[in-house]
Amino acid sequence: MRVYCFDPATGVYTGESEADPSPLEPGCFLLPAFATFDPPPPAEEGMRAVMVEGAWALEAIPAPPALETPGAPGEPAEPELPRPPSEPPTFAERADMLRALVQEYMDAMARSYNYDDISTAVTYAEEPAVPKFQNEGRAMRAWRSLVWEACYDLLARVQAGEAEEPSVEQLHELLPRLFVPPLEPVDPAEEPSESEEVPVA
Repeated sequence: MRVYCFDPATGVYTGESEADPSPLEPGCFLLPAFATFDPPPPAEEGMRAVMVEGAWALEAIPAPPALETPGAPGEPAEPELPRPPSEPPTFAERADMLRALVQEYMDAMARSYNYDDISTAVTYAEEPAVPKFQNEGRAMRAWRSLVWEACYDLLARVQAGEAEEPSVEQLHELLPRLFVPPLEPVDPAEEPSESEEVPVA
């Protein structure tokens, strides 16, 4: 499923990506942080697409800042006007940042097992060629679902005023731990002995 990404700070459209299928809802896909399923509108020359309050809009590409030239000797410098304080992020923006932290938390866990990211790790869940990789892939696939469930439950409770917004350190403590079960030992009785002839297919 194709998604369309935007910069978390400016909302400027940054490109396309692919969403992972939901392990809990067949036919549905997980929406990454700072992305939308809605494609941006085509932009004419000098314009660009920007995400504004959950919808795409077009704005003019700002001109690069002019190079500063030193003033004439003896002329006072222009005083700098005070800048208005920036508005605090909305709940939707804070929720996007929290989901991004959760995604990075899972990717970091997968990298600790020598996978590129969590999406790469779960692709081994249905690959039986190497039991160790399949075992880890299945564990991470199930864990990913539990982590997202905990994330969205936490967001709902924060929005309802039933829980405080967690810090990064607190967030990791609130998420489920990964458990990779040990591989089941092979029963020696099922392995052919040296004296037995293994039939050739």
